[in-house]
Amino acid sequence: MSLDLTIPILEPFTDASLGELPAVPVRRTIEQIISPRIFSCQPETSVVEAARLMREAACGSLLVIEDTRAVGIWTETDALRLNFADPATFELSVRDVMSWPVKTISVDTTFNDAAVLFKRHGVRHYLVVDDQGGYRGILSQSDIVLNQGAEFFLKLKHLDTILDPERRPLMTSADTPLHEAISLMREQHVEALLVRYPDSDYGILTQRDVVRLLAEKTTHLPVGAVASHPIISVPKQTSLYYARKLLAEKHIRHLGVLDRGELVGVISFSDILTSIEHEYVNELQYALKERDEALQISRQNLRMADKVFESTLEGIMITDANGVIETVNPAFSRITGYRKSEAVGRNARILSSGKQPPEFYRHLWTSLRENGFWQGELWNRCKNGTLFHEYLTITGIKDETGQYSHFAGIFTDITQRKIAEERLHFLANHDPLTGLPNRTLFMERLLLATQRAQREGSKIGLMFIDLDRFKYINDTMGHAAGDKLLTEIAERLKSTLRECDTVARLGGDEFTVILENISDVQHVAKIAKKLVSKLNGIVKIEQQEVFVTASIGIAIFPEDGEAPETLLMNADTAMYRAKERGKNNFQFFTSDMNTSTMERMRLENSLHAALSRSELLLHYQPKLKLDTGELFGYEALIRWNHPQMGMVSPAQFIPIAEDSSLIVPIGDWVLHTACAQARRWLDRGDLLGRMAVNISHRQLKLANLVDSVHSALQHSGLPAECLELEITESMAMDTTQETLDTLVRLREMGVHLTIDDFGTGYSSLSYLRKLPIDGLKIDRSFVAGVVQEPGDAAITRAIISLAASLGLAVTAEGIEEASQLAFLREQGCPFGQGYFYCRPMDVARLDDWLAARRRELAAH
Repeated sequence: MSLDLTIPILEPFTDASLGELPAVPVRRTIEQIISPRIFSCQPETSVVEAARLMREAACGSLLVIEDTRAVGIWTETDALRLNFADPATFELSVRDVMSWPVKTISVDTTFNDAAVLFKRHGVRHYLVVDDQGGYRGILSQSDIVLNQGAEFFLKLKHLDTILDPERRPLMTSADTPLHEAISLMREQHVEALLVRYPDSDYGILTQRDVVRLLAEKTTHLPVGAVASHPIISVPKQTSLYYARKLLAEKHIRHLGVLDRGELVGVISFSDILTSIEHEYVNELQYALKERDEALQISRQNLRMADKVFESTLEGIMITDANGVIETVNPAFSRITGYRKSEAVGRNARILSSGKQPPEFYRHLWTSLRENGFWQGELWNRCKNGTLFHEYLTITGIKDETGQYSHFAGIFTDITQRKIAEERLHFLANHDPLTGLPNRTLFMERLLLATQRAQREGSKIGLMFIDLDRFKYINDTMGHAAGDKLLTEIAERLKSTLRECDTVARLGGDEFTVILENISDVQHVAKIAKKLVSKLNGIVKIEQQEVFVTASIGIAIFPEDGEAPETLLMNADTAMYRAKERGKNNFQFFTSDMNTSTMERMRLENSLHAALSRSELLLHYQPKLKLDTGELFGYEALIRWNHPQMGMVSPAQFIPIAEDSSLIVPIGDWVLHTACAQARRWLDRGDLLGRMAVNISHRQLKLANLVDSVHSALQHSGLPAECLELEITESMAMDTTQETLDTLVRLREMGVHLTIDDFGTGYSSLSYLRKLPIDGLKIDRSFVAGVVQEPGDAAITRAIISLAASLGLAVTAEGIEEASQLAFLREQGCPFGQGYFYCRPMDVARLDDWLAARRRELAAH
């Protein structure tokens, strides 16, 4: 059946879809070769009936029509998708196996463009449509090959020039079941399958044969029984012209190619079409191009220029010699808001923002009239009044007399880019957390300030501000809380100082302030005092109140240094002096501070090598039962035997170790060394209690303390119940859940946990009850005053009573006098240590002390 259809279709291919196809002169179109008859069927038509219709019409495809609308196309290739081994296949309808959507092509398409589209989209049939979407006919590859009009080219070209020696034809034996042969064609995406017979002859099974077999419902036969046999073949020296002629005369689509009588390949209409596309079309276009080159280049350039003008993202404005606008492109309207009709005829001054002075425009026009060129950035104004930053290039266009008759302005809106650049510049010079100048910008401003002060003979005050206990707050509450605290401090600094003063954040909790035009040092002291007061107080962070103080160091230009680096270093040194003097104060730099700073630096450098050089050692102080005087463990105390300075006090090097993070490896060494010594005393019978080791806050927060303790116990062989870890009261009270979990895990291992220096902090009794601890140590400051100071005596009694009620062991530190011992015994304190019994000693001297003690006990 055939239908004359005029319904719009869904997926048209126009000239625009050719994309990169070269422009060629007008040639024959496919309208001249298509037949107006369209063979079609309904979607419900069975595939067997569709195959019969296709055979009767001698066509290669059926258009599938539903309600006068093309919903698909059923081709010989689609027939391959059927499973001939399944009888149910023949009951399928065309709707189940058709191709969709329908590929279409314009009736105005040239032969050459159609050839390219066939190759590009990998199809054998197109539905031809007109400008209104009406159906005009079906175009096949065969139509193109038979009507190309390339006889001269086809006569010159032989089959062996298009035969791919690497592509061997698909082949199967004659006894292969038909459904397997069809399945093989489907899987390999081929139009034809060679069939090899026992007599070494060949046949061929094509898509057209499959349609025939479908129409006849042929299934259970070997492929050799239904293939075209023998295959029509020609020598490889045969011209394409003769091959095409033979294909047309025999009404076939495939020819075998022979080389010395041996079948070496198969060629089809598709192969000839590909050859025409790749060579004939190119050669023909080249020849025609030479003929019409001048006209075509001119037209093409004009079209390209027009296309670029219309589609470019840059705004383009063409003016006459006086700046009157003659034309603009769409991008101009999009950027400025002026439609073409609103801009043409008006002077380019309609865009003027007023942000450039008159001299700017005088220079611009001078450059244009003298050089015919100007390029740069400027601010312009949109129709709605908003400003935009643009990068503009203006080029002069000369007439036949050599005078500039027109100017072409091409501009890009770079407003967002400038904003991004400013943002990047801000980020490069400012602290992202607080928005304050960072170290880079601070040093630039300090340099400029010193240069100004030097010229004017004035002074500068430089403040170096460091928060007290910030690391402790940051580690305890987390970095998010630390960031909020730093933001609050930055706001307090900015609100306290003048706008002309520079407040910067160098990193961490370090802030700096540049005070210019200082009349006298007292003025700086007044500001410093104000800042100390402003920064001192409670800050509420995440529903928790944190008490904050700051230490400030001050250096004065030029007395304390003329170079910015020197000035900053001296202010930093003064800040450390403020911390040494109790924190929460300010100190001016003095020359003697450098000596102290250098000493601290020398100690820190030496401390880095102290472990590897075996300069660190442990002293041990015995702990005894106060009621009987029996030995009950030891406390390990670190010492540093410096090769030049001798014994360095822990009060000197422990704070340095804490600040430089050396406390973690040092603490690990102390733990392992003390456990090993405790094991030796345990084996000898000299360890009746526990070995106590002090743990720093940084170890508890930053190191994997549980693993370190486990390793020390495992390597030494010391039982966990023989190890006691001492943490400070502030560490115990101000812990995160993670730290609390660490203490619980240590307790579960069997390690004894004790709070050191109890009574010196701000303990919460309810929280203390929940901590996984075993004991308390009364700070030596209370023990020293139990006889003379009623307050100390009362606190000591309270601690002993509290510990007893909570089931905690109590140890009194710093017992030096018999009266102190008597008081503690009277109050029921079970354990104690101090000079009254024994000073901390190294292992050798302590062994001697133990031996003497054993002799003394034996004598009694």
